[in-house]
Amino acid sequence: MRLIALPLIFIAFPCLAACPPWPAERAEPEIQALSRQLAEWDEAYHAHGLSPVDDEIYDQARARLDGWQRCFASAAETSGSPLQSAAGPLNHPVPQTGLAKLADEQAVRSWMAHREGLWIQPKVDGVAITLTYRDGLLQQAVSRGNGQTGQDWTHKVRALPGVPQRLPTPDEVILQGELYWRMPGHVQSEAGGKGARSRVAGAMASLQLDEQASERIGLFVWDWPNGPATMIARLQGLAALGFADATQFTLPIERLAQARQWCEHWYRTPLPFATDGVVLRQGQRPDWQRWKAEAPYWAAAWKYPLRTGLASVSAVEFRIGRSGRITPLLQLEPLQLDDRRISRVSLGSLQRWQALDIRPGDQVAITLAGLTIPRLDAVVWRSQERPVIVPPSPSDYHALSCWQPEPGCEQQFLA
Repeated sequence: MRLIALPLIFIAFPCLAACPPWPAERAEPEIQALSRQLAEWDEAYHAHGLSPVDDEIYDQARARLDGWQRCFASAAETSGSPLQSAAGPLNHPVPQTGLAKLADEQAVRSWMAHREGLWIQPKVDGVAITLTYRDGLLQQAVSRGNGQTGQDWTHKVRALPGVPQRLPTPDEVILQGELYWRMPGHVQSEAGGKGARSRVAGAMASLQLDEQASERIGLFVWDWPNGPATMIARLQGLAALGFADATQFTLPIERLAQARQWCEHWYRTPLPFATDGVVLRQGQRPDWQRWKAEAPYWAAAWKYPLRTGLASVSAVEFRIGRSGRITPLLQLEPLQLDDRRISRVSLGSLQRWQALDIRPGDQVAITLAGLTIPRLDAVVWRSQERPVIVPPSPSDYHALSCWQPEPGCEQQFLA
């Protein structure tokens, strides 16, 4: 398939934050609190199919915890695996390997430099599953779980029109792929994920899969562990079995420029599903009996630019305008969203700050309104230390106050 000439964007992740200037006695409760919060989110997602926070925020919170634990090894408790609540009663016939995430373009360049026979796929944003067919019939469907074991989803998957129940071969076929929420014409750069992964997870975790939800769930096969040895043969075989998406969206690449171009293309082009990046794969990989439930060396993910950033509040300021209006302003540890470096965000009104009760050290979700103006979306979690903040009194300021640069009046006077 021919590459399409497109304007390129800079795709990168925010740099890892510097270590907080905390003593050990402060670091320990902060690390423990974040560990508990992540465990609650993991339990909600894996046990109940719920996503209390956006996937991007979850990933950044997990990275934040890892960073804090590296900074304060003596104060850090060992956090459990994010998949510890996801284990199930069924063993995967072949472990689901997961993917390492390449942090930026330089990491992608380095990863590609030591490999050959490379292919690229969109990273479909859904719920991973393993399917086993024997004698042409679907025998078993196992959820991602912890990669080694998962939940038995066979009964529910048999009710999905988007998953073939029969294959035109008597051989045993083991497939790994993604159940996704059908979103025809979806443009990731404009609409974001729209909770696609959570919709699928919630549907599959429900006691009864309703007909409307089952019609919206499709399948993207991204690997055939016990299939042919080469990628070309596997893709041809998948097409013959009826999995045309795998052929359409798995393309050979040789250079970083091609990877960048397909990443940009899929980010801005209508697709039938939500995506959160691309997956780079070697065509050749070890025999499936040697796979482990860990990130492999033969595949990696390169994710899209963040649409929602996790920011740490460094200070809360109060600006007083010409009319005496008090506007709270959050000073943030700088973060990168798209091509914007953001270090502060307005809360709009004193009443909103009072309702949210944001203090230094709190972690907040920031998005770009209209792709340019930073906006506070939510308080993600709160610092364990709550410094006292005394805001200006609204009764002290009005349209006729502060005609002189007296103490407390400097801002309104200058305005």
